[in-house]
Amino acid sequence: MKRFSIVRSLFMVFALLLSLVPASATERPFASSGNGLATFIMDEAGHVVGATVVVSGNGTHLGQFSGTGKIQFLPDPNDPNISHPAGEVTYVAANGDRLPSVIENGSMDLTTGIATGDMVFQSGTGRFAGASGRAAIVVEQNFITGAYTFTMVGNVNY
Repeated sequence: MKRFSIVRSLFMVFALLLSLVPASATERPFASSGNGLATFIMDEAGHVVGATVVVSGNGTHLGQFSGTGKIQFLPDPNDPNISHPAGEVTYVAANGDRLPSVIENGSMDLTTGIATGDMVFQSGTGRFAGASGRAAIVVEQNFITGAYTFTMVGNVNY
């Protein structure tokens, strides 16, 4: 009887310890598209050096979303027609969950307004707490109005 009691106690302790282990993140396919508006930031000489952006769209795991961000445009030292966007954008789902991201490997053709790069997801809030992942992004920017459209495809882990 004593042996059964010890085994039962060990089983209960093991079950309790398992309940304390956090669930691991699951990699999920991610896709989104939408549009936004960039308000360009100029330096003293009148050159565009960055932008504040607002965004809205629809995405897997986000549903309808909005967002804001700030981007810098870094000139390419070898090609005056290329800029390298860098910065951050935070996507906000309809329920308020936030999914921050940073831009990596950005490249924009200043003659066409087409930009590509990767959005790297950072830990956010709500279901995106501890999130990670990466999505390739393509942006088509109108330099006159500031309006743009985008499409992203990749994975998000949460």
